[in-house]
Amino acid sequence: MAPTMLSTNVHATSVATRSSLNGNAAVSGRNASAAPYRTRSAAAKASQSPASASLAETRDALSEAMDADGEAFEPSRRQAAFAGLAAAVAANITLPVGPALAGDPNKVVTVPYTKYEVTSESSAESVEAAKALKAAGARLYGAFWCENCNKQKEVLGKEAMQYIDYVECFPNGVYQNAPDGRADVTKPDAVCEGYTSAWPLWVVPKDGGEPGDEIGIQGQIKKPKELQRLVREAKGDKFDPVAYFTSGGDGYVAAEEKAVEAK
Repeated sequence: MAPTMLSTNVHATSVATRSSLNGNAAVSGRNASAAPYRTRSAAAKASQSPASASLAETRDALSEAMDADGEAFEPSRRQAAFAGLAAAVAANITLPVGPALAGDPNKVVTVPYTKYEVTSESSAESVEAAKALKAAGARLYGAFWCENCNKQKEVLGKEAMQYIDYVECFPNGVYQNAPDGRADVTKPDAVCEGYTSAWPLWVVPKDGGEPGDEIGIQGQIKKPKELQRLVREAKGDKFDPVAYFTSGGDGYVAAEEKAVEAK
């Protein structure tokens, strides 16, 4: 794309206003639209709402976000198998605006947890971005059956993923009316409460902020360069359009440099 600056939707929250959402634009080199990033308190309120959408719809929305964000990711046969797993899960349980709930109390759903093994090699840029994310305290939320979550891992590569704090939201699999009588598991694990409205979901704490002050971007497969931008946003660095067009860099100015210029 010619030098054109477009933005993705990033939302930040503070402890004092965890139930409200504040918009923060994390600049991206491509045009993409994601659902609002939801906090734990917002998700708790939403879970009381009767409105719901199927996991299939959620998965379709994620795929559309990927298509808008860049080139389609060519899946391997093994990745296609995980895509089929996602479809199987989507066909049997639903995902409301908040936590997932059983779609049909008589349906039998038995999907054991299967760890996704990343096979792609990491580029130097991916490793650099992963190290920056780790240093910033970033977390990546996802589900083992989520096709786009696995694609995000492949984009980064296996070396880079070693630095990523990945949080699996279905560590015990998905079960409903299982033949072996095991307890139902049809919603994300408690560790993911408030981080379930769309995966993959990146969360980065604000540098120098209070506990819970964080920005995030969800429902999109992000490239290393875009994840670096998210880290800079969390640091409070500001995007300078003039610098973007004239310096050949990413256009971000460190927060302390911006403060000096303002004096």
